Amino acid sequence: MRISNRTAISSTLTAVIAVVIVLAIVAGVYLAYPPGTNTVTSTVNSTVSVTTTSVSTSVSTTISTSVSTSVSVSTSATPTYQALTLQSGGSTFVNPLMQVWASGFHDYTNGAVQTNYQALGSSAGITGVLKGVFDYAGSDAPPSTSITANYTAKNGPLLVIPETLGAVAIFYNVPGVTVSLNLTGSIIAQIYLQKITMWNDPAIQALNPKLTLPANTIIPVHRSDGSGTTYALTNYFTKVSTDWNASGTGFGTTVAWPASGELGAKGSAGVAADVSQNPNAIGYADSYYAFSNKLTSAAVQNSAGNFEVPSLAGVTAAAAAFSTQVQANPTFSITNAPGATSYPISTYTYLLAYQNQSNQGKGNDIAQLFWWIVTHGQAYGPPLYYPALPQSVVTIDQGLIAKMNFNGTPFIQP
Repeated sequence: MRISNRTAISSTLTAVIAVVIVLAIVAGVYLAYPPGTNTVTSTVNSTVSVTTTSVSTSVSTTISTSVSTSVSVSTSATPTYQALTLQSGGSTFVNPLMQVWASGFHDYTNGAVQTNYQALGSSAGITGVLKGVFDYAGSDAPPSTSITANYTAKNGPLLVIPETLGAVAIFYNVPGVTVSLNLTGSIIAQIYLQKITMWNDPAIQALNPKLTLPANTIIPVHRSDGSGTTYALTNYFTKVSTDWNASGTGFGTTVAWPASGELGAKGSAGVAADVSQNPNAIGYADSYYAFSNKLTSAAVQNSAGNFEVPSLAGVTAAAAAFSTQVQANPTFSITNAPGATSYPISTYTYLLAYQNQSNQGKGNDIAQLFWWIVTHGQAYGPPLYYPALPQSVVTIDQGLIAKMNFNGTPFIQP
């Protein structure tokens, strides 16, 4: 087939003009400025698709959701970033926000730094960063000294930096029930201990007198992998349930769930999938997974006796109630916080990285990413149901990040 020279020239000229226009637009959008100086920001609307794959004992499902966010986006042209891909992983609880942060920081560095975050569970994140598989990790549970001792003796302290807040939602799939059930922590614990096995149990019915609950067997769904969400939930149980404490189950990223009668699912998305696909099921995960998958969340009784559904305001109230304790100890648990509006199963989630970095360029990028997360990145949280960190905690974080160094030289001077 013969193509005329005029047609080829015209096509080439059109392509060149298109490229020039695109480059002009990009240059206009990414006006550069160095960190720590006056910045030029622009507000943009962006839609971020978050896809998570669940694998559980009964189903294998991909759940995709799109979240529209409007945030102030700023870019940096500082030449100190090393062009590389940071490998990280861990918490599924915070995965939706981690993915948006990865995209936002990539834009902030004008494409220099990419981040590959794998939602594998908090336990996998802790192990990965300690063994050097991950450059940094996300975890909803602070690692214990017994776990870190063998590694930090050689590599130096492991920093545990609060990155955001979230609510552990209790959601369910009860035929005919489309409203938020009132539940107490004691009842939820008894469900997971299989002491309460029917939806119309008198204890549940008494808290919901206007509803006629079905005489159906409850199917509890728990995490099968090591999970910071499990850590937060079971930590809460130890504060509110005598039955839980009497069982000797304790709390942690993994616990000994009843051997039968429950479903185990990998990741928060796996729990959401199992609850979605199994009538009469109940599960727990970050509230993002409940809202995005249209699962009804329970109103859980707080320490003041009020029933609260997961909300930004409720988690923020819980953080505020324990602000003094968190300032003294950034890993302090905020479950069962005092206050009339506090959501009782609220939690911080954390960034993990070694204080002493062995690779200067990579260490600098990690420190710069963390700094961006606790300052610029907080604006991305609320549209995904993660409240912004209190300013007092941001200040704590900045002090911790400033400890990151290469051969004794800090990457960031606050």
